[in-house]
Amino acid sequence: MGWGDEIMAAGQARALQRTDSRKVAVTDAAGRVRWHPAWQGNPRIATRSEAAREDVQRLTNGPGCRPYVDYVRMRREFARVHPGRPFTTKVTGARLPWRFTDWRAEPGEIYVRKALRRSDVVVVEPHIKAGASPNKQWGWGRWQDLVSRVDVPWVQLGPPGVRILDGVRHVPTSSFLDACAVLSGARGAVLPEGGLHHAAAALGVRAVVIFGGRSNPANLGYEGHMNLFDPVSGESPCGQSVACAHCARAMAGIAPADVAQHLENLL
Repeated sequence: MGWGDEIMAAGQARALQRTDSRKVAVTDAAGRVRWHPAWQGNPRIATRSEAAREDVQRLTNGPGCRPYVDYVRMRREFARVHPGRPFTTKVTGARLPWRFTDWRAEPGEIYVRKALRRSDVVVVEPHIKAGASPNKQWGWGRWQDLVSRVDVPWVQLGPPGVRILDGVRHVPTSSFLDACAVLSGARGAVLPEGGLHHAAAALGVRAVVIFGGRSNPANLGYEGHMNLFDPVSGESPCGQSVACAHCARAMAGIAPADVAQHLENLL
């Protein structure tokens, strides 16, 4: 959980301001006001100092209190498997699957210092963040197959030294916000489920998003995107943080040729 979560929180803040114009203070499970770099420049979200001196409304969203996670079910399942042990989401994520509510994300907001004009480039991201569930990874060979099928000016983001797909231009970016600035000028994108797909929705960039079988676009997807989700044998979303055969089958069911066609339709 990281940047994508905080972009979704910005979407919740915007929704709250539709009926209440006060700034929104985002708080953790203990009621403490939080701040994240994803909210830089966001006029809706109160800083800690603003929350201390102004009349603000509060939004509970943070580690251990994300709206799309069914913590009640996870605690119940954890107690069955580990009776008497204290529940933490960190331990649970490694030993038991994540469970999800029926909450639905709406596009958030992210303010980049210098948004770019729309160009013909298409951003591709074959990597998932360090520590993310391996079940989010479509597979390097499939990503390479995809870019060979579509004749567009492909661009890949990331720091110097990152592994780059053949035939793709690397635009070095030193931070997530730098990547968002480049993404803001893209014609489209093909992305794994994660922070950049939430950023694409916030920036109004059309995208094909590879979900696979771990999590469901009914929770974390957006109507303006083509979300590829394969509910193999009715098992999805499985919520597994460790590699599982179900997710491998789900990813194998998303063919590069189909992704290429979806992208061409999107563009």
